[in-house]
Amino acid sequence: MYQKKKLYTHDGIFHADDVFAAALISLMCQEIEVTRGPDTKIPENKDGWIIFDIGEGELDHHSPENKEANGTHPGTDIPYAACGLVWRKYYREILEAQNCPEEYYDQVYERLESSLIMGIDAADNGYNPLKGALEKMPNIPEDQQKELLSVQGTGFTITQMIKDFNPAWNSDYDYYSAFMDALSFAKDILLNRLDSIISSLDGKDYVLQCISYSANHIMIMNQFAPWEGILTRMKNDPKAKDIWYVVYPALRGGWNVQCALNNIDDRKSYRHPLPKEWYGLRYEELQKVSGVETAQFCHVSGFLAGCETEADALQMAAIACSH
Repeated sequence: MYQKKKLYTHDGIFHADDVFAAALISLMCQEIEVTRGPDTKIPENKDGWIIFDIGEGELDHHSPENKEANGTHPGTDIPYAACGLVWRKYYREILEAQNCPEEYYDQVYERLESSLIMGIDAADNGYNPLKGALEKMPNIPEDQQKELLSVQGTGFTITQMIKDFNPAWNSDYDYYSAFMDALSFAKDILLNRLDSIISSLDGKDYVLQCISYSANHIMIMNQFAPWEGILTRMKNDPKAKDIWYVVYPALRGGWNVQCALNNIDDRKSYRHPLPKEWYGLRYEELQKVSGVETAQFCHVSGFLAGCETEADALQMAAIACSH
């Protein structure tokens, strides 16, 4: 981890790409000193400085020459912005400072890139990935394309969240303080995202072990770890393909019975659904219908049910298997 780095970026209105670029750099430093200013005041002696999103250097993306030199995120048409350029250049130093196991580096790089960085860079460059994809599908009628694009606009993105940190037109709050507020917010998001990615990689061996111990269409986990993505991707593993239900301790107490999916993107692609007569029932009603003494609930969509004890959760899964 670096002791201190001096950062220089543009002043005025800030965006998600420069805020997250600064936040990424902060993850590899004990201390950062941020200077925001115009391109006429970029430090002449650049030793000890990281200059980004301004100045036409390697971490800027605004000139036509830089856009061509930077290229696009691999396998996409999304141009790089400051956030992606900083992540590409410094990800090893960042992950080392965050005590990420070295064998995870490439996987963490790709997962953060695809889940957060590319979206920020796309928005900053005015590139809409969905629109770009639709342009490659000329057979989709124009009215359907417009409908898809309008649905996309219903979400509130991280880019919009950062934009709202800029002082309002009638505010006396200064832009530098607002930028540092946004940086702190972005840093928390990055730390949480990295922790989630690394912990999921940590849990992979445990999930694989649980899969190997599974029997009679049921996988038991004595401790919860993210399992859905791992299980669903193992399409050629006979043990994994044979699992219909996963039984694990619920974070709210008790035990859950969850349906395994054929397709992680289709939340109703159950390999074997729970009995439909259970859907939406709770406590006494569910106990009566299912015959499971401590049954507590079955989600209205049928993807999840819960019991007070592990034994009853296993009973519930066994009953479901026989339907």
